[in-house]
Amino acid sequence: EEIPEWRGITTPHGELKVREFGPHNGPLIIAVHGMFDVQWIRDEWNPIALELAKDGFHVLVPDFHSGPTEYRPKTMQNEDFAKLAEDLAHNHDGFVPSRYRTKASPRMIVMGKSWGGRMAAAAAAYSDQVIAAVLVSPAFTPKIAQKLLPEIKAPVKVALLMVEDDTFVKIRRGEKFRNMLGVETTYFTAPTGGHRIVDEFTEPIMKFVDGVRDSFAQNVEL
Repeated sequence: EEIPEWRGITTPHGELKVREFGPHNGPLIIAVHGMFDVQWIRDEWNPIALELAKDGFHVLVPDFHSGPTEYRPKTMQNEDFAKLAEDLAHNHDGFVPSRYRTKASPRMIVMGKSWGGRMAAAAAAYSDQVIAAVLVSPAFTPKIAQKLLPEIKAPVKVALLMVEDDTFVKIRRGEKFRNMLGVETTYFTAPTGGHRIVDEFTEPIMKFVDGVRDSFAQNVEL
């Protein structure tokens, strides 16, 4: 299966490269990579993005290492990502036609692994356009987790996925994160794979995303 080429898009701070999967008019998902500037981490979401595209979703996978300094993983703050996610939805969502935007803002799911998991949680906490978040081995300090996770409010739903032999985000943190979340949470663990998006995560993520698909619909008179 062919992986889309990177293309440059305009953001408030300059050009950012993204890969775009699936139909433009499908429900929007933003998938955020981990902290480190290596190709396999940039590519980790590709297999799941391909499957989501087959199911009719529109998936954006940004390369934040290619972007402006303000969006680099060691620089971007939680609130900054939440604003960027809303900007991406405003300019690149095709599910809500632009002529209806005054009555219906685009909604989205945000997925993230490691550092990207923290960014996804931030978007879920600070943007009312996020309907669900997928957090894979999210890299929080205890202080950030205690501040951020309780800010995620219903009706947002969360999927939390951990790997039992992950030595970077250890499995015992998963239950702590789960207890901090005050919203409906799907929890899934894989036995091996380390600090990666393992193949075993594909099925539960697909099932979770399909389960919130109806939340993209908006009851407004258009």
